[in-house]
Amino acid sequence: MAPRQAVGITPRERLRRLAEVFAVEVRLRIVTASYKRPMSAKRFYERFGGGSPSRVNRNFERLAESGVWLRYVFSKGPGGPRRGGVEHFYRATELPFFDSESWALVPHSMRVACSWSLFRRIAKRLRRSLELADGEPGSRGELDCTELVLDRAGWDRVIEAANALFVAIFEEQEDSQIRAADLGEKLIPMDVLLIIFESPLVGDQMASLLAEIDKEPLIPFLERLAPVFADDICLQIVSELNRRSMSVTQFHREFGGASIGGIRSRFKRLERAGWLKKVGSETGGKRRGSTEHFYVATKPAMVDDEAWCEPSESLRKTNSWKTFNRFCERTLESMRSGAFDARLDRVVTLSFLELDRHGVANVTSQMESFANLLSEEQARASRRKRGPAKAEDRVGVTVGVAAFETPAELAMEP
Repeated sequence: MAPRQAVGITPRERLRRLAEVFAVEVRLRIVTASYKRPMSAKRFYERFGGGSPSRVNRNFERLAESGVWLRYVFSKGPGGPRRGGVEHFYRATELPFFDSESWALVPHSMRVACSWSLFRRIAKRLRRSLELADGEPGSRGELDCTELVLDRAGWDRVIEAANALFVAIFEEQEDSQIRAADLGEKLIPMDVLLIIFESPLVGDQMASLLAEIDKEPLIPFLERLAPVFADDICLQIVSELNRRSMSVTQFHREFGGASIGGIRSRFKRLERAGWLKKVGSETGGKRRGSTEHFYVATKPAMVDDEAWCEPSESLRKTNSWKTFNRFCERTLESMRSGAFDARLDRVVTLSFLELDRHGVANVTSQMESFANLLSEEQARASRRKRGPAKAEDRVGVTVGVAAFETPAELAMEP
């Protein structure tokens, strides 16, 4: 879900669009920042960096030329410190997101890797916020981690409410910007977390063909995604190797799509990017003694991360850390069991907003209403369990929600 969805865009075309914005890491930062407010390449570089002014400008131009991600708003100048230069300001047309239809096209192994990468980023940001708030009077906001047991109907209603909440908070941001422009009020940067996933019930463990990756590639994660999303054959290779091991020759024989050399080069690129792993070889047969290498899709090595390990003694004693630690433990447990990405409609979002005081109050109220809905659905599911419901209808659910003022040190990250 996202605050806006492009009309008439197929799920496959959405992946191609995401490939364009993921292809260079700074592009995602540009789109995220310019969704909050009009932004020029110069203003972006002054606030967020991005390598060099020329690099930032090239990527602004590329996103604007595509006609998809950036929309021209106005120009400012000439004159001022740029010695007569004109600044062109743009707004992002939407945020990069996976809707359920496009997410379903992503091979399972890549969904697992996306979830792991995003969870580590969320945990790192939450941890840093807790550290910056440690010892300060008052609180920027609390993380709430709720564990439920629902049935299928309850799960569907909670996911529907979560998607509606996600849309509502971005509408609140637009309303805040209008009010702030009229009243001259300064906007408050906010982090809003909403994450809902299936928790493994006792003993749950899902079998997987995926091979654990030996070492994370040095390529930035989103730049690893982009070539696969952009190329139909790469997407098909990773999808097929989620189901079984295959060689280049076998894939070419069964699916074609390109020359044998073209398929081989794609296998090699996918292996270098960490999406495939060599698992065995065969020699002889019709290939006259040559060696045939077999590959499978990979999953990340889900090892303990500094984001949730070894807090300071003072932080360890706080209730906030205890909740954060429990949230990380439940998420890791679900990911390692395979339950986290078992459902295509699970929700994982971390939104960076700018709200006025009224907007902060409204978002806080909406989050509280959502928390009340969780309690109501738990009670309804409990009542339904007394009837003839089947055991397989039970769904363990973990919900993490947080809305807090972004610390100044983190607000510089778009």
